[in-house]
Amino acid sequence: MITTEYPHGEDFPILKIDTPLCTAAISLYGGHILEWAPKGARPVLFLSPNVAFKKGKALRGGIPLCWPWFGKNTEDASLPSHGVARTALWQLAQTEELEDGTLRLLLALPPVAELMPSAALAIEMGRTLTLSLMTLDVPRSMPFSAAMHTYFAVSDYEKVAVTGLEECAFTEFAEDPTPHAEDPLIPAGHIDRIYCPVDEHAEITIHDPAWSRSIRITRSGSGSAVVWNPGAELAAGMGDLGAGNERGFLAVETTAVPAENLMLRCGETHELVTRIELVDIS
Repeated sequence: MITTEYPHGEDFPILKIDTPLCTAAISLYGGHILEWAPKGARPVLFLSPNVAFKKGKALRGGIPLCWPWFGKNTEDASLPSHGVARTALWQLAQTEELEDGTLRLLLALPPVAELMPSAALAIEMGRTLTLSLMTLDVPRSMPFSAAMHTYFAVSDYEKVAVTGLEECAFTEFAEDPTPHAEDPLIPAGHIDRIYCPVDEHAEITIHDPAWSRSIRITRSGSGSAVVWNPGAELAAGMGDLGAGNERGFLAVETTAVPAENLMLRCGETHELVTRIELVDIS
């Protein structure tokens, strides 16, 4: 079942989803997955209790889409950081329920400015969640980068371990980096890493023994990954997050970062895919 609700006003339509396999919520503002959980499971995504629904502002939590650039625009620094997708209104173009109960949705984002490509987000949800962010109708040669900035719900981000990135080089962008246990990575405090290169077939896993589960992330169209948490001090100063709420998530992002030097030529397409699966370790 899919219903459309407006708990935050007419500018923020929310699709509420309840199927035999999962529950979910999707904001058409931003093409943003807010919630997803297989039936009987804890939430897999973290949504800040202080998330602010304001036009022009990205939503804190879930899966924000950074598109068609990640970070600052390399051609025009006056453009918004992380692109236009996460503050634009997407359209629900198609829905389909498969025989096994899996739900497929297609969201569309027409060009929001001159010489801008269009985008589509294919969503397949059930016991797993797969997102395919497609860049279409590229009108000119352009540098390209993108990300699915996924906030994963965890019992305590300083008590989980991340595997699958041990052999990958990274750059730490935190101004006050905290020493973290490595191999496997166990975050502690502020972390803001871009791992690059990362084989697109690498399997990244968040191990959360306190919740007796692991979260397995597989990707394609991605040659990098980001691991991020603001830590206690920064979180306390973030109005849409707040003190203590940083402990409930770890962001592990499927990315195509600027360091990959991707160029899309006129008429080319790109597809960035992430697949999320819960693994019971009880």
